[in-house]
Amino acid sequence: MAKYTKRRRIIQGLSLLVLASIPLRLLCFDFETDSIRAYGAEFGLSTMFYPLFAIVGLLLYVVILSMKKGRIFCSHMCPMHMFLETVNSSGNRNSGRRPLLVWGLAIVLSLFLAEVILSFFLPISRQVVLVGEGHRALIGIGAAIFLGLLGLFVHYQESFCKRGCPYALIQMLLQSDRTRYMEFSNPEKTCTNCRGCDNVCPFNLRARFESRGTDCTNCNLCAEACEVELGAGNTLFHLIDAQSVEDSVFR
Repeated sequence: MAKYTKRRRIIQGLSLLVLASIPLRLLCFDFETDSIRAYGAEFGLSTMFYPLFAIVGLLLYVVILSMKKGRIFCSHMCPMHMFLETVNSSGNRNSGRRPLLVWGLAIVLSLFLAEVILSFFLPISRQVVLVGEGHRALIGIGAAIFLGLLGLFVHYQESFCKRGCPYALIQMLLQSDRTRYMEFSNPEKTCTNCRGCDNVCPFNLRARFESRGTDCTNCNLCAEACEVELGAGNTLFHLIDAQSVEDSVFR
């Protein structure tokens, strides 16, 4: 596994841990005290702007970073990308078990993310009590969130990422000739047309022809697949930081 992918896996794992901390009430909104709890710290009405400012700052940082690095949120933190990396891997893409894997993983992720959203406002124990009492609003909201997420994971998958995701739209507007891109270069005609790069792409892109578009998340999996085919240290795919190339030209 390449260093780039190892780093992505670590960040993906940390992202899941942050989400998992919400049902554990390590990060949540407490209606009883009208405060936000964040890993041992508590922010009331007078200090609530601190965590909100941090969240807004993080979002702005991701947006600004995306101008330089491309769809970095997708490849490093998005649960949908993690889902697609699993179900669209070369071992699962054409496997007979893929439909079962899609449904199983989609149900687990939908339940998990729905609970993350609900438990930010209500602890699980309180949810159980309200559901037991037949609280229609909570049941309806929970069911709507779960079914909506399930539909995205099962039916829309990468189509949502390409055409419906708000972040994808933002990235499309922010991308410029200085944004990092994945370049396929085959000057010595060493490509064997194994299509390993296509088979491993989470978004079902034709990697050799579509990696420079706005749909590519620069996950680097195509480069690794190419290296498997051509041998260690040999790949026809390279992540290009356009700014670095420009600087080197004028030095």
